[in-house]
Amino acid sequence: MSNGKHPRSSKVHSDTPRFLNLSPHERHWIRTIPDSYPDIMRAPAVIYKAERDIQRVQANKYVAFARPYRGSQGLLIIGKDSRPVIIDEAEVGSPHVLPLRMDRETIQGTWIFAITLYHTEGLIQLEDCIVADGRQIRSSKTYNERYTLLQKFTDTIWFNDKQFQLCWQIQIAAVHSLADIRNIVTTAQTSGGCICLMPDLPTLRLIKVLPQAVSVPTAKGGPCEYICIPVEGKPDVYDLKADGKNVGRASIQTLSISLALHQKKATGQALKVMAEWNEEFESHVVVSVL
Repeated sequence: MSNGKHPRSSKVHSDTPRFLNLSPHERHWIRTIPDSYPDIMRAPAVIYKAERDIQRVQANKYVAFARPYRGSQGLLIIGKDSRPVIIDEAEVGSPHVLPLRMDRETIQGTWIFAITLYHTEGLIQLEDCIVADGRQIRSSKTYNERYTLLQKFTDTIWFNDKQFQLCWQIQIAAVHSLADIRNIVTTAQTSGGCICLMPDLPTLRLIKVLPQAVSVPTAKGGPCEYICIPVEGKPDVYDLKADGKNVGRASIQTLSISLALHQKKATGQALKVMAEWNEEFESHVVVSVL
């Protein structure tokens, strides 16, 4: 250990988050994990594409959480008789130890969590439970069930101690319904992060929504109020009307607006929006839903 302190001591003097090196025994144990729990090899996410994903999101149950900054995905692996190990996807061949205060008597088998690491911010976010007490669950249990087990671990097994954790802050991802997605979109986009749509069904993959900046030009008088008319057979495509006249197609550039339109459409209400002309797309862009 770089500062010469025993890993069980919380009396550390550096404020810089860091990790410890694995022992040869721990390095050998980590090599056996993919064979024991092949769920960790499953591709964790696909990038959001409106033409492919809107109908899937509408037809299934999803929740949303933010990855608030630019980070890298990884795994937190905890064995019954081994120290917790962090694997960063950007450095798969260089796993590290992260000391955690835990109730060891309650751990009967391996736990594995999907995480995102934010090295600059010194933050680790726990997002999913892949293996719970030796049981592989990501391919068999719903996300609601997996998240309950994740909460069980953070509430009853792990005890937060930032100094003991070598100055890493650890948090569980805050999950939101899709109706509340706009509350987290702005924060993630302004901090360089993204939004994740997590399916409840284990057979579907997580959808990662990358930030998209919507330009706001002043051409043609700026934003105006219109009625949005869905184009039948074309998800996420709308016609705009003003004073009963069709003024052209509307371009939908952000997930938050797309979801807001679909949710309002389900209520049977008129789809009133603010939209403006965008020279780059040569069409109107919806900037807000009224």
